[in-house]
Amino acid sequence: MSLSRTLINRRHRAATSAAMAAMLLGTAVTAGGTATAAESAGGGQRGDNLVLQWNQVTYDAMVKKAAQTNGLKRPPLGSRVLGIVHTCIYDAWAAYDNRAVGTQLGDDLRQPYYKRTEANRKIAVNYAAYDALSYVLPEFKADFDAKLTALGGDPANTSRNTRTAAGVAHTACDAVIDERRSDGSNQENEYADTTGYVPFNPVQDVNVLDKSTVLDPMRWTPLSINGFVPPFATPQWGDVKPFAIKDPADFMPPPPPAYGSKKLKADIKTLMDHNVNLTDRKKVISEYWLENSETPAGHQNQWAQYISRRDRNTLGEDVKMFFTLNLAMADAGIVAWKSKVHYDYARPATVIRYDQSGRQVPGYGGRGEGTKMMAGEKWFPYVTTPPFASYVSGHAVWGATAAESLKLWTGSDRFGDSYTAKAGSSIYEPGLSPTSDVTLKWETLSEAAEEDGLSRVYGGGHWTFDIDEGQKVGRKVAKATFVAARNYINGTA
Repeated sequence: MSLSRTLINRRHRAATSAAMAAMLLGTAVTAGGTATAAESAGGGQRGDNLVLQWNQVTYDAMVKKAAQTNGLKRPPLGSRVLGIVHTCIYDAWAAYDNRAVGTQLGDDLRQPYYKRTEANRKIAVNYAAYDALSYVLPEFKADFDAKLTALGGDPANTSRNTRTAAGVAHTACDAVIDERRSDGSNQENEYADTTGYVPFNPVQDVNVLDKSTVLDPMRWTPLSINGFVPPFATPQWGDVKPFAIKDPADFMPPPPPAYGSKKLKADIKTLMDHNVNLTDRKKVISEYWLENSETPAGHQNQWAQYISRRDRNTLGEDVKMFFTLNLAMADAGIVAWKSKVHYDYARPATVIRYDQSGRQVPGYGGRGEGTKMMAGEKWFPYVTTPPFASYVSGHAVWGATAAESLKLWTGSDRFGDSYTAKAGSSIYEPGLSPTSDVTLKWETLSEAAEEDGLSRVYGGGHWTFDIDEGQKVGRKVAKATFVAARNYINGTA
């Protein structure tokens, strides 16, 4: 199955919690061979190695989690979840490698040569993934129990006897989890804010802005949606302990443009021009890259899934590739949120309304309305505006991080996947757009990352400089974490 079909299926999974739960049934490969849908819990495609299976189980669980958050959008959570899962997998697997050392225990768990079998590596991967997921998403433990059981494991096995592969995995993952319990994310309290963040500007209605009440047009403004005001999502995330880099402050972008600056004026015009010229292609690009609340990093992990299947990666190759990728993705999320909170920069939806208030302007009129004239204070982007500051774009950061990390790992920018949006399949204009099938195709990872960022400009959610600077941040983080991962893998850390 191509990434295209995977992503089409993913949209159906996001429709309801029940539908997503049903999608957890599929095909999988056990340590002893191929299992049918009736014999195993889902998590990938027939023939997938265990890393791919657990990566898909992780993604599916994140989608389910996002459906439970009642409109709260907390994108960094997904990058942390994937970072922990793939670090646990790597650390357990490293005990059965000749050179690799774990991130927490070094080579303390190194097994004698006669135990470094593929069977033991598979057992270690299974229990490590299971332990990690049970920690980061405990509400779905029943799903993880089913998956481990389908793969021949026993959820009741809690032995820390490191003479066994399960014991090695439990011990390795214990160390990773111990490190993460106090990483500043506040998982134990549902990731509630620990900083005391208070918005500078008063709340505005999602449909109209009252310019007279705005204190600073360039500071983030909370939006009320039918009386519900989503708070700034996880403002503590910039202070979360990194996975590989030393100091997130070393990766911060320069200050964004001030109100009235030539750059911001040009960007206001750019976004308004896109808004009145929303072609089918622009709409498809805007929606395709729009992820569920806690899964943007999951999208880029599916790039890695595609590459793994394309290149027929072995278990060991995927342990290392996904570990390298998700160290980068986790740290990129931390840097992105440090920038968002530090600059507290306003979204286009509020700045454009403030700037155009009192004027009649052309803009997107809503489902089936096309372009129409409206009051400037009611200008509306094509996609919804998430509840956190604009600068820099998380999509741009994670997209560039993934592209650079995978390029460094594979030695090539080659990608080659595509996606076709069927006529009428729009989320925002169901049954109306696109008016005919639209195909997106990315020959390179760089093209995919560029389009990921550009989608947020087309949709009206981000400024062009959010994208440009975010992509620079992503590439810089990817290069630094690649060196760190390589040192672990080569045993020189």
